[in-house]
Amino acid sequence: MLPVPTKLLTLAGAFMLSVFTDRFYENALRFARWLRGWRTAALAPIAVGAYTVAVLVPIGLFDSSLAAQASVSRTAQVVALAPARGQPAPTKLVGSTPIPAVAAAVKLTDRGAQVPSAIVPSMSELAREGHNGYGSGVPADCVPTFPSGVSAKRLCRLGDPASTRVVAVLGDSHAGMWMPALIAAGRAQHFAVVPLNKSSCLVRRITANGPGRPCLSWFRWALAQDRALHPAATIVAFMLTQFENQPALALSGLKTVLSQVTHGVLMADPPGQDKQPAVCITKHGATMRDCSTRVPKGYATLMNALAHMTTRNGHPAIPTMQWFCADGICPMVINKTITTRDTGHLTFEYSTELAPLLGLELKPILAELGR
Repeated sequence: MLPVPTKLLTLAGAFMLSVFTDRFYENALRFARWLRGWRTAALAPIAVGAYTVAVLVPIGLFDSSLAAQASVSRTAQVVALAPARGQPAPTKLVGSTPIPAVAAAVKLTDRGAQVPSAIVPSMSELAREGHNGYGSGVPADCVPTFPSGVSAKRLCRLGDPASTRVVAVLGDSHAGMWMPALIAAGRAQHFAVVPLNKSSCLVRRITANGPGRPCLSWFRWALAQDRALHPAATIVAFMLTQFENQPALALSGLKTVLSQVTHGVLMADPPGQDKQPAVCITKHGATMRDCSTRVPKGYATLMNALAHMTTRNGHPAIPTMQWFCADGICPMVINKTITTRDTGHLTFEYSTELAPLLGLELKPILAELGR
């Protein structure tokens, strides 16, 4: 067995590699989720590879108050999110009034308040989310396998499966992160939700098959399924933060998708975080200011360009910024809930909390498209 210092160095090296991976790989820390779980080993003994790590082993690398700073709890009093007063259905991709929970979180950020001690999900749950579909609400065989799958093993009707009204969902993993909200909205409004999304197939990749990523083949399969379903709407959602300084590329790709799907509806991609939640929240003395990020400079330009394109081409668009940011600040914790599991993908919990607000956006859109 390796001596403890060597194991610690090995894990530290793996963590540094994961940070590098995050900058260049769509699903941040996909290969280091075990390490994120290990960060909270102070809460309980866990296995790391072939070793069983004792409760206090992480203290050699992380502050001794890690458990207290990471005390996420199922007892957190998470209340239902409410829309902004007088604005249940905002219509702009930029400039919509932030919801009260976001405004409250930004006030805590301005004051430099500590991250709440009782928040959801727990660190162990956060580490599991996004791994093998955990936390998406979608069975693994309902979407193509990552990364080389072309088609799903079966088409799944989620939400209200018995409904004759179908909402299809097409895009990359940023479409998948909205599935908890869409499934809950489907149950409430009685429509079936059919996932046609595929992780790693960013909108710039759909025109060709790359090594290990047959994105063009997947896109053709998804379009064929979409046409056969005759959906009331097809939600289109892709990771767009990569285009903040190149909006023309986003416009071109999304115009291609929206023009080919049935009743295409654009779901705006919200701003992400610039830190890993599992790292920031568990840091000794972490504050709301530490664990927040500013809206990127190019985000408003990108959203305004997308709004102009969708309006010109008659495609409804759903704004999302008001659910994450206010006054140019995007807190990592809103309504005692961690918003993202990594720098860009929503947690299952926050996506689910947003279901009623997303439902408010979808209801008039589906009514209009159904005429």
